Amino acid sequence: MRCQRWGLAVLLLFSALTGCGPGGSVTVFCSPDSPRMRQAIAGLEGGVGQGKLEVVCVPEFGPRGEEELRRVRGRRPRLLVVLGTPALLRVAPVEKHVPVVFALVANPYFTGAAYEPERPEIHQGNITGIVSPPPLDEALDQGASLLGPRAWGLLYDPNDGVAVELKERFLKEAPEYGIKPLIASAGDGAADRRGLEGLKARGAGVIYLPPAPGAARYAPLLLDWGKKQRVLVVSGHPEFHQGAILWVAMDYRKLGEETGALARRILNGEAPGKIPIAEKAPIKVQVDEGLLRKWSGYPRPKI
Repeated sequence: MRCQRWGLAVLLLFSALTGCGPGGSVTVFCSPDSPRMRQAIAGLEGGVGQGKLEVVCVPEFGPRGEEELRRVRGRRPRLLVVLGTPALLRVAPVEKHVPVVFALVANPYFTGAAYEPERPEIHQGNITGIVSPPPLDEALDQGASLLGPRAWGLLYDPNDGVAVELKERFLKEAPEYGIKPLIASAGDGAADRRGLEGLKARGAGVIYLPPAPGAARYAPLLLDWGKKQRVLVVSGHPEFHQGAILWVAMDYRKLGEETGALARRILNGEAPGKIPIAEKAPIKVQVDEGLLRKWSGYPRPKI
């Protein structure tokens, strides 16, 4: 009987260490909640292939994020999938043991999870993941091919970190495609309208709608202008594109599937520390053929 009890204790200890016991789960910790996040989670669940996963999504700011993370870590999941830069900023400094896979992160090199973009194989030992910068290059390339060389405008919110990074990339990369970049800053509804009007007055024939949180504020106005042919709109925003002549956005469901495939590798025994961080940014591209015909002057109006 004593041997049986000893054997049971060893089995329970082994289960706890390998993640096969009650805590042997895959938990998703994400921030902030959004339609794109939910698309990624749907793809992730398909990629992992274990049905519905436990998902803990927290606000970007405030104490709830730390409280929920403590609760999640206390259960010692077999694998922690971290989605979004705000979530990774919380997890990387404190979680050094549970395997972690991250995604929906444009730049992990200031979070503590990874160290040098030039050395993707060097990163925190229990963490690996997927880097996905916003597909600005693809939008510039597709837009220049479709619309020819023009001046493009970009309205950005100086208090939105994603928008500021995109603005810097826009100024640097647009000329490589024969595009003259024009920028304006804004921070509220009235300033947004003035900024967009100012870009048009300065000669912007195209206005790019970036995939930044603050862009949701002025997206309906800009896309209404696109529908009314007041300006050509190229949208990089995953949730707003009706009225854009061209939509080039991240495919978040596909990115979730890629993340699920990476998670499966960890669940099958690979060590996160031996898997280099990968850059993957699957995109979806759509041209509004009706708007394109209108801007091209076809069909010609009947006389």
